[in-house]
Amino acid sequence: MDFILWIFLASNFLFWLAGWSVFLRFRELPRVDPAVPISGLKLSVVIPARNEEDNLSRLLPSLCDPSFAAHEILVVDDHSTDRTAEVAREHGATVIPGSALPQGWYGKPWACQQGADAATGEWLLFLDADLIVSPGGLRRLAALAVAEPTAVHSVGPWHRIDRAYEELSAFFNAIMILGMNAFTVKGSGAREIGLFGQAMLLSKPSYEAVDGHCRVKAKVLENFHLSRDFREAGIACRCYLGRGTLTMRMFPGGFGDLVAGWSKGFVSGAGNTPRGAMIGISAWLSGLIMITIALAFLPVADFHQQLFIGLLYLLGVIQCRHVFRHAGSFHYLNAVFFPISLVFYQAVFFRALRRKKAGGKVSWKGRDVA
Repeated sequence: MDFILWIFLASNFLFWLAGWSVFLRFRELPRVDPAVPISGLKLSVVIPARNEEDNLSRLLPSLCDPSFAAHEILVVDDHSTDRTAEVAREHGATVIPGSALPQGWYGKPWACQQGADAATGEWLLFLDADLIVSPGGLRRLAALAVAEPTAVHSVGPWHRIDRAYEELSAFFNAIMILGMNAFTVKGSGAREIGLFGQAMLLSKPSYEAVDGHCRVKAKVLENFHLSRDFREAGIACRCYLGRGTLTMRMFPGGFGDLVAGWSKGFVSGAGNTPRGAMIGISAWLSGLIMITIALAFLPVADFHQQLFIGLLYLLGVIQCRHVFRHAGSFHYLNAVFFPISLVFYQAVFFRALRRKKAGGKVSWKGRDVA
């Protein structure tokens, strides 16, 4: 029994080490010297919006950046039943009334396509309505276009936590980031780097080179599929973390919204994650699960084994804290008691997987999306 337990504990440590392979090189947007001019960049901001009056009242004012002004701000009103259009106009945005959803299209790709078609700028910045741009953030985004104009740039926003139940998003946020395959030991040299769907910056020629959103019109997580299209077209994909540039608060509507929101396409996202990233994520999660299981052996373990189990748990806490603080404003106690968020993640993921296999639908904002 002692030998088997030591083998199990040693395996825990190896999985813990392997987990570092997918989050060793987190990268945030570089700071921009305010003295360096960014002129002549005609940036069109495109915001798909369906019943987003509250979110737009926060996002649109944050886009008023004295250090850089967008060429235009376009809000595509996707048949909202609230004051989305009115709020957008009140804040100076141009509202594009969304046309009827064509056969074979999902709502967000269609809204993005309409916004891009109406844009008159040379650059497109797609933003989800639930984001907030930090002071100077728009300038930092524009600087990416100047620094590497041939690439597609995407940003994973920093998750702002306001209520206790939102802490349960920790592993979902972390895995969403790690699934981009952009922060591994290989860094930007990885072959299959994805794109964050919340914020994407690219030139119009790059967008048109992949037929815009047409090829991903019926995809739940269109960003995964767009990244493949860009790679096939020889266009590089770049990913950054948004702390200090973009923030978001996810699912303020309550616990039910959180479960439904993460269920939306997370199973599909797992199926589209690059193999190398999936192996690393699986190793990381497996290590944390094994560390949690190891706690059950404390009553039967000898003193040295108990010390080793305690050390493993501490290492798991350190690792989770490192990842969580890059993903959002998660409380340090979330990392200390990581098994709680881990069990919640597993429960929601496998519930969504079971529903998908049974042919069930996932609804979001009044539409079936998966």
